[in-house]
This record gives sequence, C-alpha cells and structure tokens, in this order.
Amino acid sequence: MKFRNLIITFTFLFLIVSSLPAQIKLRPSNNYWDKSSKNIPIQFSQLSRNRKLAVVGDTLYMLNARNQTIWTWTTGGAPLTDFPIIDSHGIIYAIGFDITWVALNSKNGEKLWQGTANGKAVYSQIELYKKDMYLVITNMTSYRENDSVFGITTKDNISLCKGNSILWTTEIPANAEIKVKNGKVFTFYKQKKQIVIKRIKIPRHLEKPIGKVDERSDYN
Repeated sequence: MKFRNLIITFTFLFLIVSSLPAQIKLRPSNNYWDKSSKNIPIQFSQLSRNRKLAVVGDTLYMLNARNQTIWTWTTGGAPLTDFPIIDSHGIIYAIGFDITWVALNSKNGEKLWQGTANGKAVYSQIELYKKDMYLVITNMTSYRENDSVFGITTKDNISLCKGNSILWTTEIPANAEIKVKNGKVFTFYKQKKQIVIKRIKIPRHLEKPIGKVDERSDYN
C-alpha cells in the first residue's frame, strides 16, 4: 500500500511540474535595460485553450498548450510597463518605456504599427474599454521636475483609442491609475495620504478621430 501511495504521489507531482509554464526558457532580450536584475518577473495570460501570452522584461512570448514558443517580439531593450491587451480581432497592443506603443498580429507576432511620439513621457497603463476600444495613460513624471519651482502640478493624460486611431483625450491627476468596470472608467490616486476615486466621463458620441498613434501607418 505504501509503495502504491508513493507511485500515486510521484505521478501527481509529475503532472503538476509538467503543467507549469517553462519559465526557465523565458528571458528578456540581450539588450534589456536592466541587465543587473536577477529576478525579472514573468507574467502570463491564457488567451485560449491552446495559446498563452507571456511577458518578461522587454519581450513577449506567444506559447502553445505545451509551452512551446510560437513567436517572440521584443522592444529591443525598453521594459514593457504594463501587460499587453488583445482585442476581438486578435490584435495585441503593448506599451513600454522609450515611448513604446505597438500593435502586433497575435497569430504571428508581426508588427502592424508603432507609435511615432517623441519626448520624456512614459506610457504607463493600458486597459481594454468597450467595443474594441482601449485606454492608454501617458505619465508625465519627467516633466514634473520643476513643478515646485513654478508652483504647478503637471497632470498626466489619458487617451481613448481604437486601433491606430486616437478618439478622445483628457487630463487626469498626476500618477493616477485607472480601472474599467461595467463600461465605466475610474481613476485612483493619492491625495494627502488618502486614496481618491473619481469617475472619468467619456463622451457617448465621439466625432472623427483626432489623430493617430502612428502617423506613418495607413492602419486605422
């Protein structure tokens, strides 16, 4: 009986280990900015029964059900700042440092377009909205260095997008984060050691796009 229980236990442990993601093979690119970091977190999202998306440092991995790599894509060094999102058309949107904002084909990792902005801002958060629209926060921390001198507070920005099109944008409090719940958008930020929650009212009827993320691309 003890030998039988040992076999059952070993089989159970083998099944657990074999079902775990092959994290040891997932690593950032050789040009990753923070090469000194020994414990770079790996994040996963199960997209379907046979496909999962993984993020490590500056690199995306699309894996199959056996945790084998289907494709990879990397920023070439700049860390990704939030876990990518994917719309119903199978397009992945990813953001990162060095003003990285990119759209990828989830089937093969092909880059469809990449943002053309310049400056010291950072895209810090990306969230799906409704009907394949999504929200991106532009963090302006680097522009707040002299705020105390001039007695101002430079705010961050949030943009509502669909594909490559920017539909609407507005200012939000500095270093605020957002959460989408039941089609409503809320900001969370600290004020005098307290967490303040406010709703962002997005227009029901949006006019024509006010711009593009990648002005060079014909992709809408």
